[in-house]
Amino acid sequence: MDTGDGVPIIYTPPRNVDPIPIPEDGFREALLQLVLEMRLPLQSERQPPSRLQLASWGPASRAQELEPREWCSQQEAPTECLSLLDDGFSFLDASARRRLALSFAWDGVWDGVQGAVAEVINPLTLKAMISTAMAAYMALLVAPEPVTKLIAIALTTYVIAYVGVENFVQLVSGWEQLSAEAGRAVTFEELQDAGHRFGKVMGTSGARLLILALTAALGGGASNVATKGPMLPGFARAALAAETNAGLRLSAAASGGVRSISLAEGVLTIGVASTAVAASAWQGTGSPSPSGQGGGVASVHDSVKIAPGYPPGFKAVQNGTTRNTVSNKALLEKLREVEPGTWHKVYKDGWVGSEKVSLHYFESASGKVFNLKVKPGWSNL
Repeated sequence: MDTGDGVPIIYTPPRNVDPIPIPEDGFREALLQLVLEMRLPLQSERQPPSRLQLASWGPASRAQELEPREWCSQQEAPTECLSLLDDGFSFLDASARRRLALSFAWDGVWDGVQGAVAEVINPLTLKAMISTAMAAYMALLVAPEPVTKLIAIALTTYVIAYVGVENFVQLVSGWEQLSAEAGRAVTFEELQDAGHRFGKVMGTSGARLLILALTAALGGGASNVATKGPMLPGFARAALAAETNAGLRLSAAASGGVRSISLAEGVLTIGVASTAVAASAWQGTGSPSPSGQGGGVASVHDSVKIAPGYPPGFKAVQNGTTRNTVSNKALLEKLREVEPGTWHKVYKDGWVGSEKVSLHYFESASGKVFNLKVKPGWSNL
């Protein structure tokens, strides 16, 4: 990780990390909410072509070409939406074949999508848009230059948090394989087989995560991915896993703490603000964490809601907060240098979407906060 402050931080993540599971019921609920918050076109009853029609390689009709742009123009961030949808739909070139092959990769989870959104939007329309957005996103990842588009950085941050660095690298390699196979394909069945192989690389939870994140991106760009992230199933666990598996503080990273991402020969380089680096990555660098997690208290915030890592949408539960004596005397002395008087270790239970989480932090009598962490589950109830 390159913070721009000197020698890069070399962080070796654990191997063979299991992805954060996304159960079908939580997936359906989150996807429906994301789709309901999108600005859907009035002409949503228009039927997109079936996959068999797409496979005929016939030229796209004017309606097919214009529909995504009409739809994007009604979103919160239309420019970012259009950048994801690339140059519209054309079925005569290699990129179109890749997108068509990709549409098959969702087959393992698409029944859940149809069941969730069929009454709101035509599932085939959503699939076409998600597939095109995914193809554009993956093209950015395999390009030789670092990824600097905010929307791609936000997507990558969540993917790494949920599946781990090693699985993320395998995802990119799987995309390169799908691209090569789609480029050689001369039959519909070959594209289908290539897509299904890539679907196995994504895995069930990985595919569900990508569908949710891409839907959020299409509805409002990078800012929407960051703000809607906490409503995703398993977010609290992903936030904790991001620190261990990638050395990143998820909320800070997803909301602008990451400046660039590049992947070359299996090595992931992240241009990141120091406040988005987790304590696990600072250990062994010889430098204290700017957020104080390495033993210093350089970063104390005026309230918990503005502390890096505070989950948007957090709702505290009644009688779910305890304030405890700080047992670490050395730390207490450091904290009292910032503000004299009483400090407590706070455990605050609540909800982020449908997930139970607990906020852990140190708090002064005036409300100053140090070292906020988000833990899965409740600590008091």
